Amino acid sequence: MTKAATDIINAIKNSSAVLVCGHMRPDGDCIGSALAMRRLCEKLGKHADAVSDGEKPPAFDFLPDYELYCAPRRPDYDLLIAVDCAEEKRLGEYRRYLNTARTVVNIDHHPNIGYGNINVVDPSASSTCAIVFELFEDSGYMDKTIAEMLYTGLSTDTGHFMHSNTDEKVFKIAARLCTYGIEVGKINHDIYCNKSTNRIALTALALSGIRLYAEGKIALMTVMLADLEKSGCHTPDTEGLIDHASSISGVKISLCMCEQPGNVFRVSLRSVEADVSAVAARFGGGGHKLASGCMISGNRYDVAEKIIKAAEAAL
Repeated sequence: MTKAATDIINAIKNSSAVLVCGHMRPDGDCIGSALAMRRLCEKLGKHADAVSDGEKPPAFDFLPDYELYCAPRRPDYDLLIAVDCAEEKRLGEYRRYLNTARTVVNIDHHPNIGYGNINVVDPSASSTCAIVFELFEDSGYMDKTIAEMLYTGLSTDTGHFMHSNTDEKVFKIAARLCTYGIEVGKINHDIYCNKSTNRIALTALALSGIRLYAEGKIALMTVMLADLEKSGCHTPDTEGLIDHASSISGVKISLCMCEQPGNVFRVSLRSVEADVSAVAARFGGGGHKLASGCMISGNRYDVAEKIIKAAEAAL
């Protein structure tokens, strides 16, 4: 094992209770890495909980231990392990544990300010799940369940191995995860095909409202609170909708505006070449060059005008 892996395992062994915390509005990589680290802690004989600030997406309810996600069972933790979270503020309400935990471990694949006592940050990695696997592959604590969790994050953060962050290393990690006996076909089906009728109804509403700009190079999808109510869905059900806009021929930048209570829109940005992290940063957000997000206040028309203008400048 590397020194970083040894340091993390020692930190876990020297703790009494561990809180594994992902970023607000968790995605597959966040959830997969958090659940994997929680299970690793329990295999080391420690009480551990995994949380994120916000509703958890129902799309990942096939994962083992998912019923425990976002359910802290203790008031205090002396070890905080942050996963997939580039900034302290992205921990949301759980940021308070940074001040009470004796040790903070920070594992991430985003450009990261290194706010932990132990920092394992690799922006060249495809996903945080990839980092977790490489850290603990030789630890003796890997098992089929952890492999399922890590494969889920590896797959989703590479767009099912379609995004530009997919390389030889990604496939080698996927192959090594398969050696633990995971059922790849079943996991892929659960991630990408197992949709509720409500989710299909929401998808239909979102697709019907797609608008193209900049001679078809920008696609904008808008999901209003009324759309969620009409389809019987919730905000986490919007995860992945932007991929439909990205699949339109000729589109270089895709945008998905999701209305939140309080006259605020959560905006997701995807690109095939332009730096959308710079676009998101203009509105206080961030992320990766080809996949980012931000929050913008205002009505749908003003927000759309602002984000489209910024996207056009990035082309």
